Amino acid sequence: MTVPPKESPEPPAFRGRIVMVGCGSIGQAVLPVIGRHLEGIHGRLTVLSADEAGRGIAERCGTRFIHCNLTPANYRTILKGYVGDGDLLLNLSIDISSSDLIRFCSERGALYVDTSIEPWPGVFDNPMLALRQRTSYAVRSKVTDLAAELGAGSPTAVVDHGANPGLVSHFVKRALLDLDRIIRNGNAKPATREEWANLARDLRITTIQISERDTQASTRPKRQGEFVNTWSIDGFVDELMQPAELSFGTFEKRRPRGAREHRPGSATLYLERPGACTFARSWVPSIGAFQGMLVTHDEVFSIADYLSVRGPGGLLYRPSVMFVYHPCDDAMLSALELEGRGWMLQPSCRRLGMDIVEGMDELGVLLAGHERNAYWYGSQLTIAEARRHGVAVRLDLAHGPLRVNADRVLLEQVVLNLGLNALQAMQAMRADAAPTEGHELLLRTTAEDITEHDLTRRIPVYGRDDLSALTRTVNAMLDRLNGAMSSQRQLLDDMGHELRTPVTIVRGHLELMDPAVRGEYPCNLPPRAIGE
Repeated sequence: MTVPPKESPEPPAFRGRIVMVGCGSIGQAVLPVIGRHLEGIHGRLTVLSADEAGRGIAERCGTRFIHCNLTPANYRTILKGYVGDGDLLLNLSIDISSSDLIRFCSERGALYVDTSIEPWPGVFDNPMLALRQRTSYAVRSKVTDLAAELGAGSPTAVVDHGANPGLVSHFVKRALLDLDRIIRNGNAKPATREEWANLARDLRITTIQISERDTQASTRPKRQGEFVNTWSIDGFVDELMQPAELSFGTFEKRRPRGAREHRPGSATLYLERPGACTFARSWVPSIGAFQGMLVTHDEVFSIADYLSVRGPGGLLYRPSVMFVYHPCDDAMLSALELEGRGWMLQPSCRRLGMDIVEGMDELGVLLAGHERNAYWYGSQLTIAEARRHGVAVRLDLAHGPLRVNADRVLLEQVVLNLGLNALQAMQAMRADAAPTEGHELLLRTTAEDITEHDLTRRIPVYGRDDLSALTRTVNAMLDRLNGAMSSQRQLLDDMGHELRTPVTIVRGHLELMDPAVRGEYPCNLPPRAIGE
């Protein structure tokens, strides 16, 4: 008798509605992906977004797009019309409280998913809050306390599950299994948190670094006074200005200078300085060792807590966990400029998208301390591969011409060069023109003598033809350029004179300051108050 093969049960189909809050970089990439895995879902999916950035891709997918801004005062009223029993709320926005949305979904019998635990605005940059209240640990603790309050019977809520935090936790498990096979020729199959923690302890994992290096580059380099990034600028700036955070392992001998423990016995630390000016060494396969910023992320707590072994006397084993991040070069320059501006955001912001021409985002976990010293496991996603897989984000441009900031003197210099080239080209084409050979030589010689250091020369004008009119225009532009350059030189001379005495005073103040306090800020002041 032939026994038919046992068919694997099909996963249960999702019949509810999906409400996606936010449609920025992540949301625009997620929309097509959802459609691939849930057939016909776009007709049951609604996007609620505070801006119009994602309307184009939402409408192309057949998804309803509603422009609205959720606030503590209106989120319940708005969401009641879209979220009910059996539905899913997908939160991909910043500055919208994860705790409040989870509680709301629990009351409505709805599922909840987000990629990052977020508070309402006014937490990370609030000068009235102490540093520990503005940490990721404090915001995360509200969600963990809420989970205990709601209990196991509440609808499922998956939080902090994007790339990092989220995907990197799976990387850690995969790396532990690989190391077990490589070092001990084992075949471990841990199924509980305790078994995973004991595996990490047996392998003697002392440190886990989430290491990320972004090498993406655009055709448009960063300009002075511009903040550039490959993802949410607001979200990245919040991370840069928050205190650096990490989990402190049982193998560590002493704490970093300026470190404070969140809760007694928690083995989680925050530093009295922002992540933007706190650096650590890490490693990725493509370039090897690199130096990145120790910015705050929730996975530095969740991974360490998951792999901790506790006993009657407290912690028996716990790895040190930190996130070391080097963004794309333009974003790193933007972060350094932000610090130099006293933590006041640049007047212009730009998110890279379709203008990216090369590079990749390299994200993984570096496990150290074991018999093989260090082991990296992660992902290397190039921009070309991302676009082949349809992950590229389409940016909708504004209607009409864009306003740009430019230096008038530089623009006129460009136009001047074009004019001089045109004059020379027109002369070359006019073999039978009226000017004499001597005049042609004089025109060409004068044009060649005009430089940025000598704008006093003028091109002779003869006649009333098109060439003469163009020559007069170029001479007028030279007059304006010479005047502008003279004004700039006078301004620099005046500034040099006025700064001599103040610089001496400032130097005296600096000599009285402790150089070790650079990059730190008092507990009762926000990061942006540095230097004020």
